[in-house]
Amino acid sequence: MTGKLFLPTPLLSDSSVALKDLQAILKPPCNIGAGYKDPGLSIAAGKGPWLAWWKWTCAFILDRNALPVNIYGQWNISALADEDLASEIHLHLQSKGKFIAAIDIVHYLDTEEVKSRFGLRKMIHVVMAQQWMKVMQYRWQKQPQGQYADGHECADVVAYHQNRFLPFWEEWDMDGNEIMDRVADRRMVIWTHDKSTFYAHDWHKLHWVHDSENLRPMQKGEGASLMVSDFALADYGWLCSPDGSDASHVLFKAGKNHDGYFTNDNIVAQAAHTMDILDKYYPHESHIFAFDNATTHLKRPDDALSASKMPKAMLKAPHNFLINITVHDAAGKAITDASGNVVKEKQRMHDSKLPDGHQYCGQFKGMVTILEEHGINTQSLNAQCPKFKCRDHILLLGLQPCCCQKALFDQPDFTNQKSQLEELGDKYGYGVIFYPCFHCECNFIENNWGYSKHIYCQYPESSNEKELEQNVISALESVPILSMCQFFTWSLRFMDVY
Repeated sequence: MTGKLFLPTPLLSDSSVALKDLQAILKPPCNIGAGYKDPGLSIAAGKGPWLAWWKWTCAFILDRNALPVNIYGQWNISALADEDLASEIHLHLQSKGKFIAAIDIVHYLDTEEVKSRFGLRKMIHVVMAQQWMKVMQYRWQKQPQGQYADGHECADVVAYHQNRFLPFWEEWDMDGNEIMDRVADRRMVIWTHDKSTFYAHDWHKLHWVHDSENLRPMQKGEGASLMVSDFALADYGWLCSPDGSDASHVLFKAGKNHDGYFTNDNIVAQAAHTMDILDKYYPHESHIFAFDNATTHLKRPDDALSASKMPKAMLKAPHNFLINITVHDAAGKAITDASGNVVKEKQRMHDSKLPDGHQYCGQFKGMVTILEEHGINTQSLNAQCPKFKCRDHILLLGLQPCCCQKALFDQPDFTNQKSQLEELGDKYGYGVIFYPCFHCECNFIENNWGYSKHIYCQYPESSNEKELEQNVISALESVPILSMCQFFTWSLRFMDVY
């Protein structure tokens, strides 16, 4: 052993690793399936296999990723590599509209004109077309939805929000102290109104579940629903008499097979009952009602002035322009026929008929006569613009109106026509104001609903409609006055930012 380097015997683990490396060089595994790839080492080296093995071994010692490569199947190029063909397929799919399919590509490429232009010899299979759809970044999925966008930036919404609604609240301080009625020297309070729906199966679903707990079938659907329409004030809570015996809230089971749908007649009846409560129990304060800007609340009387569908000239007898009026029963509820449709009757429009003693008394005046009474020249004016697309800037520039309907629509007695809720408020001596569209953060009662629904979800599960009503009333009564005051202050701070 003298003069010679002693090399110890390698460990079994090192020998195993070396054996695997040699096998990876001599018989590299296939990418898929069993067996191994023939690297063709002798051909690559130009000499015998022994030299090829030696070169591959040296390369592998330096770089463990230097393994033989088989390029089988890599010399074919997809037809989509032709940018002109891919672009035309994109344009063709876009021309097919929103709902496209892979078969559209098959039919398009099967046309003689496309085949001759791109040198295609045969039709592709629909499976290949589906793969092409993925390569072109199409995905089979539901229509993606972006961020919800509403109309809070529309010109009319901004104008009402800045010029009418916010100036009304400017006299309230940051602590939520109410202003005083300067005329009657009484404290002014604002009752805010809103509606919300509770569902029987809207339960608390997140909780700790033990592994041994058995699964049980879930209730199908949301269950029975109960809509609540109510008024609230931060100082008093939900509107009711001092002893709670007479409340303003309305419990409504919406649906064609139940109480129908909550219409303007329902909200007017509720507002009238509420005003009776205030007259009886709270006469020492000046009350204002605030409603959201829903079409149900903004509805005008059926016989109110409206330029819609008015004829330009007076109709000859026996024909006359009449409007449809909803028929109500003795209780004030709209009457429906056997099909569930609201019954209507024909009546003359308010202040639009010729007076008694006139040659055509009782006949509708016609838009021309009404405009001439307002001192507007109607010569060369059409009854309405095509598709009701009037040019709003014409009246702002002091130019001739574009049509008779637009001229009537912009007259003060038409634009200042009050809603039924406003007319009801005038009858009782109460004010009515509407929240601006898309600004629910200004109405603190929205937070009241959230608090009450949080309590409601903690009640025991039940599909019984009677228990649903009891739970809803109990949840509403559980909202503390202090929390309502906090919600009201938050809404004032939102308005202060605006």
